Amino acid sequence: MTEVLEQLQGNQYITEILCASLLFILPHRKREHFLPRVVLFCAAAEICSFFAMNSTWAEKIWRSPEQVVISCIIFILIFPLVSALFIAFCCPATWKELIYCVALSLCIQHFSSAFQLLLAGLIPMQGLAASLLIELITIPLVYTVFYRTSIRRICENGVYQVDNLRLTAATCLIFLVAAFTSVAVKGVQAPENSALFLFCQIYEMLCCSFLMWIQVNQKQALDYQHELDMQTYVQHMGYEQLESSRQNMEMLNHLMHDLKHQMASMLVSHDGLQRDDLVKQIEENLMLYDGEYWMKNEALNTALVEHSLFCRKNHIQIMCVADCECMQFVKTGDMYLLLHNGLDNAIEGVCRLEETERRVIDVKVYRWQKVLMIQIQNPYRGRIVFRNGLPRTTKTDQRFHGYGLKLIRRIAKKYSGEMTVSAENQVFTLRVILPIPDSQKTK
Repeated sequence: MTEVLEQLQGNQYITEILCASLLFILPHRKREHFLPRVVLFCAAAEICSFFAMNSTWAEKIWRSPEQVVISCIIFILIFPLVSALFIAFCCPATWKELIYCVALSLCIQHFSSAFQLLLAGLIPMQGLAASLLIELITIPLVYTVFYRTSIRRICENGVYQVDNLRLTAATCLIFLVAAFTSVAVKGVQAPENSALFLFCQIYEMLCCSFLMWIQVNQKQALDYQHELDMQTYVQHMGYEQLESSRQNMEMLNHLMHDLKHQMASMLVSHDGLQRDDLVKQIEENLMLYDGEYWMKNEALNTALVEHSLFCRKNHIQIMCVADCECMQFVKTGDMYLLLHNGLDNAIEGVCRLEETERRVIDVKVYRWQKVLMIQIQNPYRGRIVFRNGLPRTTKTDQRFHGYGLKLIRRIAKKYSGEMTVSAENQVFTLRVILPIPDSQKTK
């Protein structure tokens, strides 16, 4: 029995790394058949590790203090590779997220290992049973603390926001230096209760804790920056709305001027056909604000009508079909911002089309099973390049790249929904899915 336990103890590192990687997988978006994937990968990794760690070369290399350099190479290359494969197998993570999660998962495993060695040097207990007892106590404790204090706070909406490549590089560099130092220290033939050995373990634990603390603080700084960017964008939107209102007033003045002349011509005209033609023109002008877009939703009406003058001037047609009853749970301001930015994006796309007959925007708002579907489609010309899941802007002012769609995504997340965009067959589709509350489902 003791011999079997000693053989299984060789799987300590791979088990700890798999558990640490799982901490970063849990809050992330999952692939299909998540649980079978986890079980399959962990079983395969444990079996491979069991045979590898109990082989002849493991006795000569891994457990030999004279082969510290090779041990470091194995630790730095093999175990991070296993962690990366595990995360990629279970989650649709980007390569930046993989580097980030692997570095931090190995950092947590590194802290746990140093903590175990520290306790083993301080507690007057020896033997395999004592070692297993320390592992059973420290691993759940350390991993739970890190998960609650760090990992849950740096993962947002199922993704790890790793926009700064320098942050990733610094994280990897700090970890690799710490890992190399730790393995080198373990290779030194010194008693586990010596002051130097214990000091090194405390130093390694402090380095890992500091590294995780930096990640949490940088995530908070990133959130504050996003909030500042959003406030700047809202201010920018206010200026654009002011300019749009000024242009609408100019178009209304021209419209009123045309109506005045048409009314004057109709009064002096004695030709019945001319008069009928003038009456028809006046009706078309007045139709712009008389029932063309009026729905039973204030936000939808406002978003449609405020774009109507621009669309008419540029020969753009908006086709709208909406079930206004199922929209009531969304606040008017949120629905307005969602539709306003969605229509702005669609209008920008169709304005590039030379064929005016193709300048048609299709807006649909309807209930599908237990969710509210908001879909805005428009044809486009050229090629749309996506970056971080959003189309790259064609505007000259790159500071506000994609903030309209980012705002829509934030509103969707506010109602526990999601936003998706796609470009297929020269048709761009913006789709927002919002779960309908139980109180609204019965209506």
